[in-house]
Amino acid sequence: MVHSRNLATINLLSLLGLDSVYKELKKDGFKNLSMDLSLALGSFGISPLEYSGFYSMFANYGVRTEPMLVKKIINRQGVEKVYETKTQTMTSPKQSYLMIDMMKEVVKRGTGRNAQVPGIEIAGKTGTTNSSVDAWFCGFSPDIEVITWFGNDNNSPLKKGETGGRSAAPAFKYFMTKYVELHPETTREFKIPEGVESRKIDGTTEFFTDVSPFPKTNNVKQLKEDSGLMF
Repeated sequence: MVHSRNLATINLLSLLGLDSVYKELKKDGFKNLSMDLSLALGSFGISPLEYSGFYSMFANYGVRTEPMLVKKIINRQGVEKVYETKTQTMTSPKQSYLMIDMMKEVVKRGTGRNAQVPGIEIAGKTGTTNSSVDAWFCGFSPDIEVITWFGNDNNSPLKKGETGGRSAAPAFKYFMTKYVELHPETTREFKIPEGVESRKIDGTTEFFTDVSPFPKTNNVKQLKEDSGLMF
């Protein structure tokens, strides 16, 4: 994930089983899904607004929030019509934190480095479609989620070499920097939920839970062999 290496994601899909992942995504509301290994790369159309809803499950520690354009309407008589936010629990806080930690690394040392904001933890993921038609960055702090997208209305390619890390991540950084300046009370660090443990593997702190337990060995080569990885 850190360096957007697609083979690792394809490998994970193979281990989990294409059919089971496809059914789970359909159940969760994803549309236009492909029934092949390209599913691991996000090979289906989705809008930034839709994406924000699915990404919220990580930012909210397992609770997906349906995005809303209107929170309430007040008429000339002062009567309010309030629209309630719809939520859905997708996973536990401890399992969500494992994904948060991985996405923090994307920003710290991976393809999302250009999204770093001094003094605040950011988690996120870059995205670039074939021929650079779309360039994404989906990111969040402990308090706010932001998605930046670069693309043309007619789906023509962007300038050669444009990527989510090069185009969308800096735009995210600009917005988030201004947001933190306007809201200095913003939470700066992600809280580690109960049930999350850590251990050093190859000099790096890795997090685990009872659902995603510590591996039996710290040897990376042995881990790959034991897991039967394809790549």
